[in-house]
Amino acid sequence: MEANDYNAYPEEISLRELIEVLIKGRKLILVITLIAVLISAIFSYFIIEPTYEATITLMASAASRVETPQTGQGISGIINSMANFPIPTLDTYKEQVKNPAVLQNVLDELGLASEGLTRRALSEKITVELVNNTNLIRIKVKDSDPKLAADIANTLARNFTDFVSEKSKEQAVKSYQSLEKQMNIEKDKLDQALTVYKEFLAQPRGVDELKAEISTKLQLITDYKIQYIQKEVEENAKKSALDSYQRELSGTEKILVTKKSLSEDAFLNSVISDSIDKSPAETGQITMESQEINPNYLALENAISTLRAQITMLEAERQNIKSQLDQNSRELEGLQIELAEKQHQENLLKRNIDLAQQTYDAFYSKYEETRIAQSSQVGESSIVILSPAPEPLVPVAPKKSLNVAIAGVLGIMLSVFVVFMKEYWEKTGGYSEKVKTI
Repeated sequence: MEANDYNAYPEEISLRELIEVLIKGRKLILVITLIAVLISAIFSYFIIEPTYEATITLMASAASRVETPQTGQGISGIINSMANFPIPTLDTYKEQVKNPAVLQNVLDELGLASEGLTRRALSEKITVELVNNTNLIRIKVKDSDPKLAADIANTLARNFTDFVSEKSKEQAVKSYQSLEKQMNIEKDKLDQALTVYKEFLAQPRGVDELKAEISTKLQLITDYKIQYIQKEVEENAKKSALDSYQRELSGTEKILVTKKSLSEDAFLNSVISDSIDKSPAETGQITMESQEINPNYLALENAISTLRAQITMLEAERQNIKSQLDQNSRELEGLQIELAEKQHQENLLKRNIDLAQQTYDAFYSKYEETRIAQSSQVGESSIVILSPAPEPLVPVAPKKSLNVAIAGVLGIMLSVFVVFMKEYWEKTGGYSEKVKTI
């Protein structure tokens, strides 16, 4: 009997039993749901204060979705990176809308600070969002007073544009002053480089003077080389002639021996015939020998002596020319080394001047650009208010119908839970009473 009573309540509940429970508790479900709906309606329509939302749209004319680093080449790139203000991104503008300075200006202008509204409370009323694929920034302000919501949106947008403009002007002024200071420094460097170059040009034996000396020295060396060659050719010719004369001299007799009879010399024959007391016919048969120096031999010796003296003189002249040539070559080498050093110094000075001039020109150009930009109120057109925020006519909260619908759904869920809990309680409570009775 006890076993049957215990098995009368199976652990699994069928779908039919669930439906039966819901039908059994339908009145309770209806009552709880109606109460939830009624409470939500009372709060939405009579208790919760309506909230209005004013919307204003701004357009950022010089902004990008992501920050792009500024790059450049050479001096101009460096100066641009120094002078240019980084282009803000849309996210940067979005975050700066709620800048404390901007919020404080709004509170002071509308007199909301005296009413106890703080910057934090004002910030909570403001929502900033970016419009996809555009440069538009949408500002939404929620408040129970529609006029105040519109005033806050318009005042906030105006103060934000003024804030952006002021920051751009401040940066332009800083860049202007920084560039002016650096430009003056570069001007001093350029003047100093020019002064050093002028002092270099004023030094004796400058580049042009050295070039003229080298040109003269080269011409002189060329003349010496020509003279040296000429003397060498002339000396070789003399030596060749000397060799020829020496060979001829070696084949020439120095002493000539001659034989002749006295009959060939009538006077001598007569004298001799008188001295020996013979007739001229008899003495005429007498022969005699005579020796004399060969005149050709003497002529060759004289020619050889002359040639040797000329060769010696030519060798001396050639050696003198060679000495002058060597000396001038050494002097030319010294001049060329000096000229190379002078040209190197001049090139360095000119390069310093060119670099200083380029740097100064770049700074001056950027300085003028910044000056014009600073004087033309740069930054005022970075943020543009497309249209002022109108006073909202329809509240955005509370959403009465939605609140009632949500309350109805929650009421149904709560009532179903109560019905099942009630059914479970009754069944478990009845089973406990039966166990106690047995």
